[in-house]
Amino acid sequence: MTKWQVAVWPLTIFSSGYVALRLFWSFGEHPSGLPGLYVFRSATWGDGLLLPLLALCLRVLTLRLRAAEPTPPSRRGTVAVVALVGAALGCAVVLTWFLDDHPGLNWTNPRPHYFDAAGKYHAAFLVLASAAFAGLGADLAVHLRRAETAVVRKALTSSWACVALACMAGYGYLGVLDGTRGKATAGSTVSLTVMAIAAAVVIAAMFLFRGGSGPAYVNTLVVALILTVFTVVFALAHPHMSALTYAALVSAVLSGLGLTATTEPGSHVSAVEALGVCGLFGATTVYVSTTHSDKLWVTVAAAFPATAGAVALRWLRANVTHMPRQSPVTGEYGMAAGISTCLLLSSMFAAWISERAGDEYITGGFILTVVGAVLGGVFFQYFKSDFTELMRIEGDPTGRSQGQQASPAQSEAAQRVWIRLASYSLAAFSAMLVLSISLAPSLGWHPGGAGIRWKVVSSAVGITVLVAALIARTLSTASRPHRDWAHREAPPRTDTPAWVCAVGGTLVFVVVGTGIAREGTFNGLAVVQAVMIALFATEGMLGNGAWLHVAKLTPASRSAVAAVALAVGVTTYWSLTGLIRPGGRSAHVGQSLSVWLCCAVLVFVLVVSTTSAVYVAGGRAYWTDYPPAKSVAQDAFLLSVLWLTLGWLPQTVLTHIPASAPERWAAVGTLLAGFMLTFCPPFLWTLENNDTHVCRQRLRRGANRPPWPAFSDSSFTRIADLKRRISAFSECVTSHEHGVDGQEPVADVFLVRLSGHTAAQNSIALLLALVSLVGAVGMTAGFTGESEGG
Repeated sequence: MTKWQVAVWPLTIFSSGYVALRLFWSFGEHPSGLPGLYVFRSATWGDGLLLPLLALCLRVLTLRLRAAEPTPPSRRGTVAVVALVGAALGCAVVLTWFLDDHPGLNWTNPRPHYFDAAGKYHAAFLVLASAAFAGLGADLAVHLRRAETAVVRKALTSSWACVALACMAGYGYLGVLDGTRGKATAGSTVSLTVMAIAAAVVIAAMFLFRGGSGPAYVNTLVVALILTVFTVVFALAHPHMSALTYAALVSAVLSGLGLTATTEPGSHVSAVEALGVCGLFGATTVYVSTTHSDKLWVTVAAAFPATAGAVALRWLRANVTHMPRQSPVTGEYGMAAGISTCLLLSSMFAAWISERAGDEYITGGFILTVVGAVLGGVFFQYFKSDFTELMRIEGDPTGRSQGQQASPAQSEAAQRVWIRLASYSLAAFSAMLVLSISLAPSLGWHPGGAGIRWKVVSSAVGITVLVAALIARTLSTASRPHRDWAHREAPPRTDTPAWVCAVGGTLVFVVVGTGIAREGTFNGLAVVQAVMIALFATEGMLGNGAWLHVAKLTPASRSAVAAVALAVGVTTYWSLTGLIRPGGRSAHVGQSLSVWLCCAVLVFVLVVSTTSAVYVAGGRAYWTDYPPAKSVAQDAFLLSVLWLTLGWLPQTVLTHIPASAPERWAAVGTLLAGFMLTFCPPFLWTLENNDTHVCRQRLRRGANRPPWPAFSDSSFTRIADLKRRISAFSECVTSHEHGVDGQEPVADVFLVRLSGHTAAQNSIALLLALVSLVGAVGMTAGFTGESEGG
């Protein structure tokens, strides 16, 4: 099954359906006073999202079954006949529209017995799409009929089956809404009849397959129903949704994903459960946020039934339908449910209050502070036990698989932790951002509306994508794990990818530098922040690409790192100045955050690409647990978090609350308090976790030096040791640069470098926090001196 085979059908449906109608609407002539394209949700959300997604799901399911057992030639005739029946039903619908003396007039059917150009095209598309989906469905049915019971159940309980059913139900519901929008006509009656026939065929087909009925399918139906409700609620509420509602929706979905990732060892993160929980949280958020209710208690109370529904779904999968490797409802899951409820509540309240001017700003400020304190001081501390267990697994030499690679247990534990960490972190940030902006008008917040130079951003992103495409093979090499740790394979040495990165970094530096020059402004704080971010990226590229593997830098490697470091610096500076206040005027927060995301992706791709190029240029096999590209990807993610919370956020708040605002610093402090209380205590603990990586490696490799850091060290001790760890790191790298490139060093040398690598990262992060004046209170509260068990 190739990616092209999977993608061709949904791309064809999308381009020939929604895209074509959009072009007719934009460039064609359509009568005024008649319902247009965007009145019909089945033509926008249906043709633009649901039908392409349905085609994708049907193809994935069919091709997976076909890989096990190809379709016999005798069955292909059946598929063709069913496709012809679908085309006939489509023709019946079109003819009814055309022959109706009193049709529901619209922009494609402006008068009876007449289709304009868009109408004729849409009629042809409807007939062909009916034939296509009838054929795709029949092809899937043929394979299901021939498959074994276990294969059928696996297919029909998969996430693809849930999404397929939701797409069919959602499209049908939107079609019914469009068909009953006005008075009943012959065309609308026939359309609804055809959809009813299709629904009946789908339901009947479920019972004709071997194993086509059973309690396991309750999961599929429940999740499909939840996704259908989300689709319909979102499609109906979309015209009334603001940018803050979308941000609240993102927070709700991510909090649902984090809740789903809370599983026991040996269990897996279920995609079906994730779809159900995320859909439930998303539908609740959109509905509560956009409904015209002035009752605040409804908004506050809605988060609890949504979380209860998520718990019920897990209980159903674990205790009723007994799905394989399904984690049960545990105390750990209950704590995670508390985090998700808190995030869901704050995001829904923020989106609700943003649509209604009133006296709830004081309540919003109180909730902002309380949510930050709860998340930072109570719930997030709970995840220390999860990370501690991950440390124990990674540091256990007996848990390694053959070749000293990460065992399946280690990989599953890491996946579970990282999904939950990333989901909850981003959900918390999004919820805090929405809540802060929602209550900001009472604090002198100016929304802004200046335009951003998207052409410059697009050019820089395009150069970065081209660089990654040109060195795709190098990225693959730097991402490939060793087959056997005892016989590590060094990459073929070449400088070409490094020179490509050097040229690409230089071009990005010039393009972004041009944008900065046009702004003509200077911000001292942003300069220091940009230098710190660039230093962090530089250390990540050099450490993961060469120094940790005891490889030497070539002229090409040095040029690539220098060019990309400059590109990262100017991109960071521009994101903190010209992309927040272009032309000296504040930009819209949504646009500013969107363009920051583009810059973050640009930096991520450049840093990972350059690290891979440096690794290949060095020609030495890596010593770390994970390949260089994957290791630096974690560093780049941490860089993005630092950049967002310690750079972009303070600069944005200071920009949108001008110096003329009354009690400006009190207002700034109120907006930043929630972020400080939420992110700063985990910030210090994250640095400690970064240090314990050295402890785990020292334990696993049986090395004696360096003696620092130790598991029992407090935060103060770790910070006090940063200087000598960096000094030892510098001496080790310098001595090797002037020596002869010979045998690989012993484990002690690697650990000295690893200790210095994490010390350099922690030092830069601490300096950035101090310079940005964000998190001083939270960091001080984090100095608890709590020791980690080794």
